[in-house]
Amino acid sequence: MLRLAALGGGGVLLVGVLAYRAHRAAMDSGASPLDLATSGETILWLTGLGALCMAGLMVLMGLVLTHRVAGPVYVMSLYIATLAAGRYPRMRPLRKKDELRGFFDRFSEAVDRIREREAEEARLLSEVIETLEPLATTQETQAALSILGSIRARKRQATEGPTSGALKTVA
Repeated sequence: MLRLAALGGGGVLLVGVLAYRAHRAAMDSGASPLDLATSGETILWLTGLGALCMAGLMVLMGLVLTHRVAGPVYVMSLYIATLAAGRYPRMRPLRKKDELRGFFDRFSEAVDRIREREAEEARLLSEVIETLEPLATTQETQAALSILGSIRARKRQATEGPTSGALKTVA
């Protein structure tokens, strides 16, 4: 945004300097009223042309900046949809000139930590199940072990299973 403001300010300054020089040149030459009117018309055309050029540049810069923000937001929304489906996305880096890189890095760290924690929970569930299997003599304890086994399977599938094929490469 600062670049966009600097571009706009620089363009306005350039148009202003050119208009002032045209007006000053007409005044210094001792121009007739007709020449002054012509120089005023020239200043008006310069101002209009400068405004059109600046509008075009602002639109182009706006498109570039919004693309650099919208791209990462779109990718993160795909990742969040994958997380909501119970899977972990394959995280890929953003493009070099994308904005929100710091936010994306934090997001990636959070996903990695959650994945690691879930993998650790699956490992601990395996240990608990292995320890309790010899002791499960009643139907209730076997049902409880079955529930623990399904939770372990779900955690393993989420952390080790395939990721969504809907994600495209952004690197």
